Amino acid sequence: MAEEEISNEERQPSSGHQLPEQGDWVTGLHPMDGLLRGERLPHIWCQGCGLGTALTTFLGALQWLEKHQGWDLDKVCVVSGIGCTGRVAGYIRLDSFHTTHGRAIPFATGLKLANPELKVVVFSGDGDIAGIGGNHFIHAARRNLDITVICVNNFNYGMTGGQVGPTTPHGARAVTTPYGNFEYPFNLPYLAAAGGASFMARWTVLHVRRLEWTLREALGHPGFSFVEIIAPCSTSYARWNPDGWGLDPQKLRRRGLEVMKHYQKVGKIAHGTHPKDAAVKVDGRGVISEIPEGIFIDEPKPDLQASVDQITSIAKERWRAAQNALDARPPLPGRSDFVPRTEVQLGGFGGQGIMSAGRIIGQAATIYDKLQACFTQSYGPEARGGAAGSQVVIASDPIHHPHLIEPTSAIIMSTEACRKYVRKLAAGGTLLIDDGLVTLAEDHRRDLKTYGVPATRMAEEFGNVRAANAVMLGLWTAMIKAVSRAAMRQSLADEVPPKTLGVNLKAFDFGYAKGLQLQGR
Repeated sequence: MAEEEISNEERQPSSGHQLPEQGDWVTGLHPMDGLLRGERLPHIWCQGCGLGTALTTFLGALQWLEKHQGWDLDKVCVVSGIGCTGRVAGYIRLDSFHTTHGRAIPFATGLKLANPELKVVVFSGDGDIAGIGGNHFIHAARRNLDITVICVNNFNYGMTGGQVGPTTPHGARAVTTPYGNFEYPFNLPYLAAAGGASFMARWTVLHVRRLEWTLREALGHPGFSFVEIIAPCSTSYARWNPDGWGLDPQKLRRRGLEVMKHYQKVGKIAHGTHPKDAAVKVDGRGVISEIPEGIFIDEPKPDLQASVDQITSIAKERWRAAQNALDARPPLPGRSDFVPRTEVQLGGFGGQGIMSAGRIIGQAATIYDKLQACFTQSYGPEARGGAAGSQVVIASDPIHHPHLIEPTSAIIMSTEACRKYVRKLAAGGTLLIDDGLVTLAEDHRRDLKTYGVPATRMAEEFGNVRAANAVMLGLWTAMIKAVSRAAMRQSLADEVPPKTLGVNLKAFDFGYAKGLQLQGR
C-alpha cells in the first residue's frame, strides 16, 4: 500500500497518537496536535519570522516535562500581551490569556498569587515586556515571583509597522528612524539581573535544541526565570537593515533563513557571562556584529511565595501571642454610670506619643469601661518633630459623628500644638499642658481652666522620657473622669512595650496623683 493511502486510524496504533474528539481540529499525526489550537491556524506570522520556531521549542519543552517529570499541563497557564508574539496565547491548547498591552506580567502575578500551584508563563514580545510593561518586568524580577518570562525579541514594534522599540540596536534603521536609531537599547539580561532575576538566558531561534533545553530548565526553575529569544522581524526590521535586505523584492540578496544565518554567524555561546557584558553589539552601520548567547545566571533563591509563607508563619506566631494576651486581660466591670459625649483633643510633636495616648484613651473606654469611643489622628509630613494631633470622642450612647464638635478638654505637649488646638476648646474647658515645653502666649485664653505639670522632666527622672505622655494621661484621668483609673492603667499596659511598663505605670500614677492634688483632693 502506498504511504499516502494509509489512513489516520491505521497510523495511530504504531505512533501512539490519540486523535482528538470528533469535531475538534485534526491534522493527522503532528506531534503537537494536543497542544495546538489548530482551528485557529494558519497563524498570522510572516514568512521568515522566528515566532513559529520559538513556539515549537516551548511546546517541546512542555511535552518533555510532562513525559519525564510528570508535569500536569492542566496546571500550566500562558499569558501574553499585545503584539506579534502576543498571539502565542491564542494558538496554545492550554489555559491561556491574551491581556492588554504591557500588562501580561501583572496579570500573571495575580494568577500565581491566587493559585500558587499553577505554573505561570508569560510569553510575549520585547515591546510588550520591556517597553510599556518594563516597570512590571523589573518588579516581578525583584520579587523573585515564581513565573517564567519568555521574551521574543524582534528588535522593533513589528505588528504596528516597525517602529523603534526598547531593544532596537543603536544605529539600526526603522520606520521611525530612517537614518539610524539614536537611542541606546536595553540589554534585557542585564535589566533582569539588576531587578534580581535568579535565572536568565538568551538564544536565537536558530539554536533550536539548546533553546528547548534551556526552556526546560527555566520552566522548572524555582523563582523568576527569564529567557530572551532573538528573532529579528523579517518584514520590518530585517527589510530596513543591511543584514536583511534579502527580503526586499528590489534587492534579492538573501531570503528566508539566509537572513537568519547572519545572526547565526555573529552568535557567540558564552555561558556564565555577566549580564552586563551580554549586550547585543553592532558595528558602525548599526548591523549586529555579536550576540552573546547561553545561560548567564542560574542561582536559585527563595521565591516570593516561600518568603510570603515564612512571614505568614511569623505573623501567625505573633497573632497567637497577641490572642493569648487578649485572653489574659483582666475582666473589669465597666462603667455603670452614664457618660455624656466627651471630646478630648491631644496635641504635640511627632515622637511624644500623641497618637499612642489617644489610642490608650479610646481602648480604655471601649474595652474596659464598656463605653463607645471614636479615635482619629492627624500629623504633619515629618515622622519626628512635626505637628501631631489625635482626637477621641467618648460616650455611653452610640456616637453618630466621629469628629470633634466642641472639645471640652485638651492634652497639649508643645507650644505649636497649643497655638493650633487651644482656640477650638469650648469656653470653660480644661487645658492640660506640659509646662516644661509649652509656653502660653500673653493673650492666652482666660476662659479655660489651665493646669500644668512638668511631664517630660518627670519622665526623664523616672528613666524614660517617652513616658511623658503617661504622665499627661494620669493627669487627664484624674481631672476629667471620663474613663476610670483601672481601665486607663490596663489600656496603658496593653499599649506600651513590656520592658517599659513599670516606668510608664509609675509616670501615670504620678500624673494621676498630681491631678487629684490640683483639684484639692
